[in-house]
Amino acid sequence: MKSILKKTAVFLSALVILFIIASIFLVFYTRHHLEFNAANKDMDKIVIYGDVRSGYLTHKKIADMIYNEKPDMILFTGDIASNSRNYIHYLQFTLFEKKLWDNAEYYPVRGNHESTYWLYDLFFELPNNSSYYSFDRMGMHFIVLDCWDVFNPLDEKQLEWLKEDLAKNDGKPISVAMHVPLFTSGKYEPYNAPYLLELFDKYNVLFVFSAHVHSYERSLYKGTNYIVTAGGGAPLYPVTRDNPYKIFRQNIHHYTVLEKKDDVYTLRAIDINGNEIDNVSTSLKSVLGNKKGLVQ
Repeated sequence: MKSILKKTAVFLSALVILFIIASIFLVFYTRHHLEFNAANKDMDKIVIYGDVRSGYLTHKKIADMIYNEKPDMILFTGDIASNSRNYIHYLQFTLFEKKLWDNAEYYPVRGNHESTYWLYDLFFELPNNSSYYSFDRMGMHFIVLDCWDVFNPLDEKQLEWLKEDLAKNDGKPISVAMHVPLFTSGKYEPYNAPYLLELFDKYNVLFVFSAHVHSYERSLYKGTNYIVTAGGGAPLYPVTRDNPYKIFRQNIHHYTVLEKKDDVYTLRAIDINGNEIDNVSTSLKSVLGNKKGLVQ
């Protein structure tokens, strides 16, 4: 009996050791390695999407569709895993996403399902080792915020950084990415941050990209398009609240594509069946024009 228990203990110990070794190898193999340079790069196509969580089959199909788009850059709007403390969930995500970040610049937004920061930091080599950062691409200034908690305002340090970053890039077309939306029709409350709306209006923000509420939704407020792109695989959420600024909404798995012609930026939403479900164009000139006397 003792011999059997001893052999079992040795076998289990060996399995644990093998699992640890395999896990370390897989982390190094699947970790997102980024040669970050904030200076502008000309690009033809940028994909924005998020909220994959445990919808593995849907996530894989969406990831395959994005890969076939051959984007120059991907902006992931958050919610990698169903459980932010579950290493396996992160590993599953990287197995589907690795082909994307091996072939395009890849920038993550921290979601509420990445609240356990050490795992998020383990799998992502973040720009400037920070969960909030900014850079220029396609002639546009992109700002990524870390504000995944709908009940807490932006911390003072990050807010001061945001104000300084916006001021330094005054006059440029700007896009902001943040996980929790400022406008939504449900299922969850919008991010309660009127100070952000004022800042985005002051500094000519063309798009604000978010996720969290699993659907596609476009709202228009003072000339800025607020896009919820949260259809990467997580279960879809129905309408549960009024959004007076909603222009279009559809409950379907999807991703979005941003392209530029001359000074005009066009965003297309593509559903899981390959259909274009929404299309909106904007520019710095049109946003400035819309602001003159605009009250919404």
